[in-house]
Amino acid sequence: MYRKLLLATTIAALTLSGCGSRQYFTPERTYNASTSTMGDSIIHYSRDGATLASGNVLTKHHMVKLKLEKGFHFINNAKNVAITADSQGNCNIVAAKGTVASAKFPNALVAGSIIGKYLVYVLQNNNFGVYDFESKSIVYNNKSEKAYAIDTRIANPLHIDNLAVIPTLDGKLVVLDLSTLKVSKEMYISTEKSLNNVIFLGRLKNTLIGATPNKVLSISSKGKKELNKAVSEVVIDKDAVFVFAKDGKIMQLNDELSVNSEKKFKFAHFSVATVYNDKIYSLDKQGYLIVSNKSFSKHKVYKVPEVEGYAFVSNGKIYYDGTIIKLNTLSYE
Repeated sequence: MYRKLLLATTIAALTLSGCGSRQYFTPERTYNASTSTMGDSIIHYSRDGATLASGNVLTKHHMVKLKLEKGFHFINNAKNVAITADSQGNCNIVAAKGTVASAKFPNALVAGSIIGKYLVYVLQNNNFGVYDFESKSIVYNNKSEKAYAIDTRIANPLHIDNLAVIPTLDGKLVVLDLSTLKVSKEMYISTEKSLNNVIFLGRLKNTLIGATPNKVLSISSKGKKELNKAVSEVVIDKDAVFVFAKDGKIMQLNDELSVNSEKKFKFAHFSVATVYNDKIYSLDKQGYLIVSNKSFSKHKVYKVPEVEGYAFVSNGKIYYDGTIIKLNTLSYE
């Protein structure tokens, strides 16, 4: 009995000391930032959009009023339509007039992109494949390793020429030839056992940039380059890749992931970040919004409400916990 009590006491002491030892970003000076009330809340969050309690959707560029069926949330958008899904494997393609097409999958759809007549998808069980809207059937399906825990910022498949680059939940990129429905290449970004799904997938000119929470990968005709860094966020802006690391460092990289400039904000834990109008905005979870230029030679820190839930950037505004911050009202000058 004594040994069990001692073990329990030791575990409790270690837990408390671990919590107490966490350190936080403490800027020397802060400025006040005006915010407005959202009158709504984010109930589902993904790489390319956030679903609000009202049924409206935030995309990267604007707020959209969609007629979402009960239990459905936004996944991705294409030309004049949005991909929506529920937790039961149902998928609706929604336009301004309502649902224009539907599909049913054996598991919940967590990522998808419309490419011509196809929906290239990733399911919750890490199955991935192609659904044909003309034949109303799955014409290609494959399965990757089981993912035990995932980051909610799940990247959607990317269309390049006649190829689809499919980001899996276990840190892999699958290149599928859409003309033959055959895999032409597979490559892992990282191989961690949990929280290793692809959270970012994009292009910088002719270079493919992918990231998991553990690593950033660059792929081009010059070969592969890796950045072994725990990642909070990745943004491509013009000719640069911006990486917001979990240790508080922000880096501006070129297409080969070489550092152009960087700055560390000690103990900052970024909830969301973006590059807007040639300024870098990064929101620490405690409610410190860092605004800097791209070379990090100038910056200001603004105090805003602490982040408790999801945060999303849309059309020059940060939305979180019922709060809206207009980025064009803030500067590093």
